[in-house]
Amino acid sequence: MPHEIVTSDGSSFRFREYEPPPLGERDVRVRVTFAAPKHGTEVHAITGSVFARKRWDPELRLFLPRAADDPEPPAERPVGNRVVGEVIAVGREVARFAVGDRVYGYGPIREVHQQPEERWRPLAGLTETQAVCTDPAHVALVAVRDGTIRVGDVVAVFGLGAIGLLAAQIARVSGARSVFAVDPLPLRREVALAHGADAAFDPAEEDVGLAIKRATAGAGADIAIETSGSGAALHEAIRCLRPCGIVVHVPWGPKEARDLHLDEEFHLNRITIVGSQAVWGNPDRDHPRWTEARARATVADLFRSGAITADGIVTPIVPFAEALAALVEVFQRPAGVIKLGVRVAP
Repeated sequence: MPHEIVTSDGSSFRFREYEPPPLGERDVRVRVTFAAPKHGTEVHAITGSVFARKRWDPELRLFLPRAADDPEPPAERPVGNRVVGEVIAVGREVARFAVGDRVYGYGPIREVHQQPEERWRPLAGLTETQAVCTDPAHVALVAVRDGTIRVGDVVAVFGLGAIGLLAAQIARVSGARSVFAVDPLPLRREVALAHGADAAFDPAEEDVGLAIKRATAGAGADIAIETSGSGAALHEAIRCLRPCGIVVHVPWGPKEARDLHLDEEFHLNRITIVGSQAVWGNPDRDHPRWTEARARATVADLFRSGAITADGIVTPIVPFAEALAALVEVFQRPAGVIKLGVRVAP
């Protein structure tokens, strides 16, 4: 039987055998060749998201208290976000794909993955690393659009994981005159500079809000995109802005906000904080002209055209047999990791 990777706590991982379900009439079964987790979202889920504490009511769009008889979350959960592979079987009603096609889609890190055909997309010229970066690129694109970044704007990006690094690139494509990047990890700052950031700052070593003000002759940035989920980062994103500037807040959190002070620059400089969620049933702010499907197609086209790149973002890349140890590094010691890639099959 094929294997998948599971964890209960994000500190240890194991291979688990599983049996793919019977092939449904509209199902596509794929032999996975490449896969990647989504670090921030998965850490949030593993360490206890709001969904573990409260119940989301999709009609009211409110979190409500959990009932006493709500089922407990599973002891173990699969790890992974995007998979790339080759179609090995299709249901009799499948029209878009045939055996041998190369596809990508959402899914855990496992050797064989199966889901309905509408959940798969043709690779169509994307590389495997580009394909697994389409999810963070979609989040980044929506964040840039939510910030209304236009020609001549000065932009600061806080948190240089895959989403932040792609947001910095898409901001430049959208016309930003200057892009400043902020992250405590040297590797991530280096990749940001290699992909066009004007300067990269270490928040552990300097007052970043002040540094960005000085780099802009005292004016500050027009828009800041915060992707890290840190209360301190959100505070500095506010501090680095011009009066009436915009902070686009992308991540879950912050869970702990003792370093966020809304009685300081936020109040005196009349800052706007925009929540940016590319999914969860939210319409695009430019709906109906822009939809989730259009945004996802756009990021794939940006990769294909060379307007943005995944180079240096998917690192390290390890074989499936070594993925357990690599995942420990991702979740526990991320200094040498941006977005882990797993080579599942040749």
